[in-house]
Amino acid sequence: MLDRNTLVIIMCKAPVEGKVKTRLMAKYTAAEAMAWHQAMATTVIERAKGLFQDVWLAVDDVQHSFFTPFKLPLYAQGEGDLGERMAHILEQAAQGGFEKTLFLGTDSPHMLDKRLLQARAALDDYDVVLGAVEDGGYDLIAMNHAYPSLFSGIAWSSEHVLQKSVDTAQKQGLNYLILEESFDVDTPDMLYRAQQLGWQAPKIANPS
Repeated sequence: MLDRNTLVIIMCKAPVEGKVKTRLMAKYTAAEAMAWHQAMATTVIERAKGLFQDVWLAVDDVQHSFFTPFKLPLYAQGEGDLGERMAHILEQAAQGGFEKTLFLGTDSPHMLDKRLLQARAALDDYDVVLGAVEDGGYDLIAMNHAYPSLFSGIAWSSEHVLQKSVDTAQKQGLNYLILEESFDVDTPDMLYRAQQLGWQAPKIANPS
């Protein structure tokens, strides 16, 4: 049964050659890296659609044709750093009547359904749920109410992203859960690792 009480927001870049998954270009061409981005995003989006009733795509280009086949609400991320853009979308979610929200990126196509379901279930007992990843960030963040301050003052390219959000939660008296550590797919080695765990790229992207 689809979860009807939680809004999933997927932060996703439009596939533009040379602008996405650039760290994969140590091995792949810009076109191939773009295709891998499409494959990863497609997997993440379709997984969320299969588990949750309400899924939004927060994108950098609402006009890009890549997003059309998913038939999901599109929201412009707006300006600013990642945290400011997430806070902007969170405000729109609150205005739409959603309390529980779960943010995802598109860098974890290997994520299992149970990780998402665990995060959602934990919101019954915790204010905030974070999915730790090896580089010091997180692959998901779920909240039982809007807490935009969790996204502020963060150096998003650093290894302190998760800890900064945890520090903010502690200062605000929010109880939180950190899920078992996983990893994001940024490099060719991580891509291979995701495939070894069973992820198969959808044919829509047809990367080589």
